[in-house]
Amino acid sequence: MRMSSLLNTGFSSLRRSLIMVAVLALGVLPARALEPADLPESPDTVAFNVKNNGKSVPVTLRQLEKLGLYRVTTPSPFEKGQLTFEGVLFRDVLKLVGLEGEDSVVLRAVDEYVQIIPREDWTEGPLLLATRQNGKLLTRRTQGPTRLVYPLNDHPAFDTPIHKPRWVWLIKTLEPGD
Repeated sequence: MRMSSLLNTGFSSLRRSLIMVAVLALGVLPARALEPADLPESPDTVAFNVKNNGKSVPVTLRQLEKLGLYRVTTPSPFEKGQLTFEGVLFRDVLKLVGLEGEDSVVLRAVDEYVQIIPREDWTEGPLLLATRQNGKLLTRRTQGPTRLVYPLNDHPAFDTPIHKPRWVWLIKTLEPGD
């Protein structure tokens, strides 16, 4: 019920709170890690479902992007060259859906690939839940509609064999960890 009410009612006060948190967090983030991005409004397409307490609640791209878009350029462990992604801070997504207090969260992809993302990852660095690449919405063909991105240029501590598998794309569900 709490998650549903967060998504459906009181969104404007939540948004104001998230903007305040984002403004405060900007003072903590490295200057090059993420930069604000201004892009056209996204459609109301379901990005993924949040599963919690036996319920499944859809989260849309529009809901996500209203949290504020950021841009990061980083190499990917699975693709060549420097890639530019736009999206929202993963920690803001977890606040939106009521999972910010968890010790870990589970991301499950369309192909049933599963990764557990520990709290340290979203508190030690600005993980990006990408919704776009080079300004264009991610699609299934481009590993979307969302994918988790670790900013490797600015946080080389994430460039490890432990973190690389946590780049999850084609995200289907987000749920609390064990």
